Amino acid sequence: MKSIPRQYLIVAGVIVVLLVIIGFFTFGRKASETAEDKETVFGEPVEVIPTVDSSVKAQVKGDKDAVITISAVPSGTKKIEYELSYNTTSGSIEGVFGSIDVNGKSTVTEDITFGTCSSGVCRYHSIEGPVKGTFKFSGSYGKRLLEKEFKV
Repeated sequence: MKSIPRQYLIVAGVIVVLLVIIGFFTFGRKASETAEDKETVFGEPVEVIPTVDSSVKAQVKGDKDAVITISAVPSGTKKIEYELSYNTTSGSIEGVFGSIDVNGKSTVTEDITFGTCSSGVCRYHSIEGPVKGTFKFSGSYGKRLLEKEFKV
């Protein structure tokens, strides 16, 4: 019987080791991830926030100088952060961001401007389509979310 040359044994050993490593990385991962395990493309964990009760209502009235009104604010709420985003007729995506201190009120309002103001001069945006609103409620209960679209 002829023996197998040593170099063939080394090559076969390297191939086996590479297959084991590839198998570990391919099949060694969890088959499914929970929402808490998933990450964004930036490597930060995605926070899953439950929604507020359906009794909470949000309105945005006005198309230039507007007012946000939120009623039936949950008891224990300290702050509401908001983000309103919209498309303009010039093709850009714009937004309005801010927060409202609740101070124990069940209805709160906030004046906003769909545009930019500087040195007393405002340049208003012409909004095309709906305004998408995201409101994050923070309080003794933790965090809650409300998402809604508005026609202004």
